[in-house]
Amino acid sequence: MTAVLCTADYSYAAALVDSFGKLGTRTAGETELPQITVQGKIPALPWLADLCGVKLIEITKGYTRHQCSEHCPEKHTPIASVTQRFQITGARATIALYTLQDYMRVQHVEARRLVELGRVIGYKTDVVNDMARLGWRLPELRDQPRARLELLR
Repeated sequence: MTAVLCTADYSYAAALVDSFGKLGTRTAGETELPQITVQGKIPALPWLADLCGVKLIEITKGYTRHQCSEHCPEKHTPIASVTQRFQITGARATIALYTLQDYMRVQHVEARRLVELGRVIGYKTDVVNDMARLGWRLPELRDQPRARLELLR
């Protein structure tokens, strides 16, 4: 069954990516892949991860904070910090950016460049079908001669 995403879903996801996201590329072998990374203490990140069919990465950091020496009994206080990272690469990032680019205002030029880059790379048919089932609009992708499954459209 294919999910149906509405304009509000696309525009809210685009706002998250446009405001907090880092758009770039990652190299796998000799291929340059589009990549979206959003990291921080953003309450909507689990929703964005579900929307894209991925899991969040939790990042735990520990450090010690220096207290004042006049009033505080402990010289250093241990602090634990947890943030989350949403990251998608390759076909999944291409499909997400293809759908979101029209709603983006700040990083729309980079989003369009990455979509064009992603249209000509190889992809796993399962990933494309997964994104289609989740309700994402699919761009025209290059023919995949060794695809194991027929693409859902």
